[in-house]
Amino acid sequence: MTDTVCYRHPDRPAGVRCQRCDRPICPSCMNSAAVGFQCPSCFTEGVRSVPRTRTSLGGIQRGNQPVVTYALLALNVLVFIAVRTGSPQVVNDLVMVPVLAEHEPWRLLTSAFTHLQIFHIFSNLFMLWQLGPPLEQMLGRLRFTVLYLLSALGGSIAVWILSSPGGATLGASGAVLGLVGALLVIHRARGQDITWIIMYVGVTAFLSFVIPNVSWEGHLGGFVVGAAIAWIYLQLAKHNRRDKQKA
Repeated sequence: MTDTVCYRHPDRPAGVRCQRCDRPICPSCMNSAAVGFQCPSCFTEGVRSVPRTRTSLGGIQRGNQPVVTYALLALNVLVFIAVRTGSPQVVNDLVMVPVLAEHEPWRLLTSAFTHLQIFHIFSNLFMLWQLGPPLEQMLGRLRFTVLYLLSALGGSIAVWILSSPGGATLGASGAVLGLVGALLVIHRARGQDITWIIMYVGVTAFLSFVIPNVSWEGHLGGFVVGAAIAWIYLQLAKHNRRDKQKA
């Protein structure tokens, strides 16, 4: 014990000295370390120096809980509640209408979080619940978020380019098909079984053309973008592994 004062709080007596810099610190400045206590500056420096754990595809591993998947699920549900309980203008301002997209570009993204029917949101969120956690674990939170949002945008842009200018499109199907496309590319690259993915894509494609008012354009756009992003992630992971081997 020392009778000097804390170097950060001169009005407070120091209880111990920092194990790294040996400066006196008061109880409020004590950060528990592997051995003894450290001052805030040394503790922060030590945390920054710890190498970040990477996922299998090169993303930063921040935990086992799929928090991004949970957030996306919650956001879809909140928008669904707002649409069902609000005025008709709410959904009119959110859906993707190609003729309006140039002057109201937010529709490219908001439409991917908008649903009207229970079955529609249930089917999309069920697939998000199934595919989101394993992909988020493989990619990391940031890369998974980029994959989902760009897949959603890819679906909306395909609708913008390919569908009727005055038609209205909504739903997370494009984003979800992006996850399917990504998983297909990743599993194929790793030599894993892709039979169920091919079957799901085939059934979805069939229903897209058979059932009225189903946007095959959004499905196609989301799937292609998701597959392309997964391919890019795989190439980045290979590049990083080669760099480590050379180092």
